[in-house]
Amino acid sequence: MAALENAGWRTMTARGYAGLSPPEAEHAILELPTNRADYVGVLQDIGDYPARSPIGQRVPSDAEVETLRRHKGRWRAVALLEDERALRNAACLFSRTFVLDPFFDSGALLYAAWHDPLIRDEHSRRLAEHAGLLIRAAPLLNAGTAVLTPDHLPGSWNPRPGWRKPRASEDKRQLAAWSMRSGLVLMYWADRLNAVVCTTRGDVSAALEVALGPQALSTSVELSEPPRVDDAQAQREARAEDFSELWTDLRTVTRRRDRYSLEDVAFVLSGLAEDPSNGSLSDWRLSLGPAAVPEPAMLIRRVLGGQDPEREPALPRRRLRRRPLCLMPN
Repeated sequence: MAALENAGWRTMTARGYAGLSPPEAEHAILELPTNRADYVGVLQDIGDYPARSPIGQRVPSDAEVETLRRHKGRWRAVALLEDERALRNAACLFSRTFVLDPFFDSGALLYAAWHDPLIRDEHSRRLAEHAGLLIRAAPLLNAGTAVLTPDHLPGSWNPRPGWRKPRASEDKRQLAAWSMRSGLVLMYWADRLNAVVCTTRGDVSAALEVALGPQALSTSVELSEPPRVDDAQAQREARAEDFSELWTDLRTVTRRRDRYSLEDVAFVLSGLAEDPSNGSLSDWRLSLGPAAVPEPAMLIRRVLGGQDPEREPALPRRRLRRRPLCLMPN
């Protein structure tokens, strides 16, 4: 099964956490530090130790990227693991969803567990939080609807290697810069895997609007939304034949990525989202950006410094393989 190729999800499954509810899984993992050997064992499994060293920043290899690129399902989305609304919508709207994996580079947690006198509360809570998010996405991961993808920015895009998600209590500039970083990670992998960015988080949407710039084209589309992740997977299986035909149409009309294809995508998505059992519709926005974005590392630095990211002088541009396409709620 494609989902089990990922070490983090393989560990959750092998150790029995995948059968728990997200709160139960979080509670069980928060209790792990009472037995240091078990805690270290989980981190070793997640980090693929000893096949992979925990020292230094982990970077996805060309082979790993190629494996992701070759996954079946050419009409694709990229989403954040913590964005549950994006996950359940993408499950029906796209043939494949690449979900950013916070466990991809977990070597620092393992190294700390080996060497610190006491296990840090911050580390155990991070492990539990990430595990709970994985369990919540279990219906999609087990079915292969969602594929875990490195939560990684290349060095040329990232001004702070090894940067970790800041706490909610940290400086607002740190939080804003992390939102920008999250949007750019989505955009980077969408470009590499020929996918659409799908996000419902307001802070990430705002960051993407800055990155796309004033030249971006937008159109509105009304979509019906599954109430839960498992409902989305069930709906996907029940309408497999209809969805497959529409996904093929969507893949075809997005090859051009111009204004006309944007309108065509919105039209087909409306048909894809029709669900007689759910009369409620939500208003979404489909945005198509230019083929170049502001230099990512410099853009993040401006946000970290509390500067207007669009101030003069304008940032140099980085060219992408294709024009970025983003799906966000209005």
